[in-house]
Amino acid sequence: MSCKRILLFVVLVFCALSLSAQKKQKRITVDTVHVKGRTFLVVGDTTIFVAKDTVIYLPDSLATKIRKDREAQTSQFYLKIKEKLSKRRVTRELYELLFKDPPKPKATISTNQRATNDYNKYAGRIIDQIFIKKLEPLGTSISDTSKHSDKWLLKSVNNTHIKTRSRVIRNNMFFESGDELDPNLIYSSERILRSLSFIKDARIYVIPKPGTFQVDVLVVTRDVWSISGGFGYDDFDDFEVEITDRNFLGLGQELKNEFPYSAETSPEIGYIGTYTINNIKSTFINSELTFARSEPFERQGVRFYKDFITPTIKFAGGVEIAQEKRQQAKVYPDSTYLFNTRYNFQDFWLGRSYLISQDYSGYTNFQVAGRYERRRFLDRPMVSSDTNQLYFETNLKLVSIGLSKRRFERSSLIAGYGRTEDIPIGYLAEITGGRENNEFFDRTYIGTTISYGNYLGKLGYLRPTLRIGGFIEKRNVQQGVVNPELSYFSYLYRFRRTSFRQFFTFGYVKGINRYTDEFIDINNRNGIRGLRDTFLRGTKKITFRSETVAFTPLYFIGFRLAVFAFLDFAIVNSEQSKLLENPVYQGYGLGFRFRNENLAFNTLQIRLGYYPHAPADFNNYQTDFDGQRSLNIPDFRVEEPRVISFQ
Repeated sequence: MSCKRILLFVVLVFCALSLSAQKKQKRITVDTVHVKGRTFLVVGDTTIFVAKDTVIYLPDSLATKIRKDREAQTSQFYLKIKEKLSKRRVTRELYELLFKDPPKPKATISTNQRATNDYNKYAGRIIDQIFIKKLEPLGTSISDTSKHSDKWLLKSVNNTHIKTRSRVIRNNMFFESGDELDPNLIYSSERILRSLSFIKDARIYVIPKPGTFQVDVLVVTRDVWSISGGFGYDDFDDFEVEITDRNFLGLGQELKNEFPYSAETSPEIGYIGTYTINNIKSTFINSELTFARSEPFERQGVRFYKDFITPTIKFAGGVEIAQEKRQQAKVYPDSTYLFNTRYNFQDFWLGRSYLISQDYSGYTNFQVAGRYERRRFLDRPMVSSDTNQLYFETNLKLVSIGLSKRRFERSSLIAGYGRTEDIPIGYLAEITGGRENNEFFDRTYIGTTISYGNYLGKLGYLRPTLRIGGFIEKRNVQQGVVNPELSYFSYLYRFRRTSFRQFFTFGYVKGINRYTDEFIDINNRNGIRGLRDTFLRGTKKITFRSETVAFTPLYFIGFRLAVFAFLDFAIVNSEQSKLLENPVYQGYGLGFRFRNENLAFNTLQIRLGYYPHAPADFNNYQTDFDGQRSLNIPDFRVEEPRVISFQ
C-alpha cells in the first residue's frame, strides 16, 4: 500500500472517530453547578468570573472547581471604607487622595450557560432537547449535581441501588421535545416528580439557545434508596415483618411484602402482598394488585385509578374489584365477641374537570363525578333492620359537584426533613348527594365539604375545614356527622443553626343517630398520641393537639435529628351523654425523630409521654418507639364521591 493510501486511510479513520465522538456528545449528560456570586468557576483551563448567584449547566465530563474571589473580597473591603469616608467632605477628599477604586472584573459568565427555573420568560418557545440527570440517593445534591461523595460506605450503598429509568421520569412529565413551553406544565411536572415515593427531589431548568427561539430543558431528579422494611412487635408470639421496594428494578413500581406471625393461628406465618404500577403508559393511570392470605385477614383484589393530580387533567376515575375476609370484634366491658365476615366488593367512579380560569393566583376548576359501589356478603352475623346494620348488603350511588382553586408554593421542614415540599394554596367547595339501597330500606345521602388554606404572611399557614353529611330516611337523619377542623403550622423560625416550627390541630366530631356499633375514640392519632384504651369511645369528641418541633443541624450517616414537644387534650362522651361533663384527658411529652430523606424508611420516633388523668389500667408514663409515615397536606381537588367518614 502506497504512503498516500495509508495517509488517506488514517484521515478517514480519524474523521470517523471524530463523527462518532460528535454523536456521543449529543447524548452527553449534564451537571448543574450552583455557583455563589463573586466567585470564579474553573472549567478545564478556563476561568470564568460569576458576578451573582446562579445555576450553570455543564457537560459532566468537564472537571469543575470553584474558588473564592480574593480580589472581590479586597474590593469589598475598600468599598466599605469609601462608603464610610464619603459621608463628609474632608474624609471623602482624604479617600480620593490615598485610595484608588478597585477595577471591576472583566470576564462575566455568558448567558448561554445559565440555567433558570423562571419559566415565564420563555413561555411559547419551542422545546428542543430534554436532558435528564439522575442522581444517586446518597452523597449527592439536587442544587449542585457535580457533587459526589468519595466515602466508601456511601458509594457501596449507591452501587446496590438501581436508578429510576429515564422513561419513567419522562412518563411523569407533561411536555416533550417539539412542544411549546408552557410554564404551568413545567411547574406541574416538577411537583408530580417530587410527589413520587421513589424520588426525593426534582428540579427542572430551562436553558435558552442563543440566536434561536428554542430552549433546552434539564430535568434533575434525586432518587431515594427504595428498599425499606419495618417491624411490628407485641410479643414473641405476635409480630410482623415488612419488606418493601418502592422502585422495583428502577421501573417506578412498588412491591410491598408483609409477613405477620402469630402462634395462635394456623398457619402461623401469613403473607400480605401489594404490587403497585405507577402511571401506566404515561396515562397517569395507576394499578394496584393485592393478595393476602393470613389469619384473620384475607384479600384478593385489583384496582385501577386516575386522580385529578393537576388542574389540567380532564378525566379521572377508578375501578376496584375485590373479595375480602376479616375477623371482626365486638368489645364489651365484660366480654369480647369475635366473628368472621367475607364479602365481594365492586367500586366504579368517573369524573370530569372543567378549567374555568387560570392566572398567577392559581387554577379554578369546576368538577363533577359519579360513583357506584356494590357490596355482597358471603359470611356475616345475623342481620335485621335494627341489628348489625354495618353488615347490610348495599348498592350505593353518589354524584358530587365541586369548585376548587389551587396552586402550590415550595417550602421545606414541614412534613419532611429538608426535601422540597409543595404546599397547596386555595379552596374547595363540594356537595355530594345520592341514594343507598339495602336489604331493608332505601335512603338518601347528602354531604358537603368546604376547605380553605393559605399563608398569612409570617403568621404561618392556616387551613380551616368543615364536613357535614348524613343519610335521610323518612325525614330522619341516620349516620350523620358534623366535623369542623382547624390546622395550622407556623413560620419557620431560626436560632443559629436550629429551625423551629409550631403545629396545632383543633377538631370537633359529632355523630348523629349513629348505629349502636359505631364509635369514635381519642386514642393515639385520633386524639392523644400514645394513649390506648378500648373504652375511651363515644359519639362526640373534641381534640386539641399541639407540637413544637426543632429541626437540629445534627446529622448521623444521613439521618437528621428533630426534637419535639407535644401537648394534647381530648374529651369524648364515654361516661356522660353531654360531652363537656366528661373528663378532659391530657398528654404531655417530648421525643426524638430520626429521618433520612435519602431512604424509603419511615421516620424513626422515640416518644416519652406523661398522662396525668389516664384510665385506671393505663400507666401514667409511657415510652414508645415506632415508625412515623410522612403525611402530606391534602390537595384542594375533587376526588371520588364518598360518604364523610366518622372518625
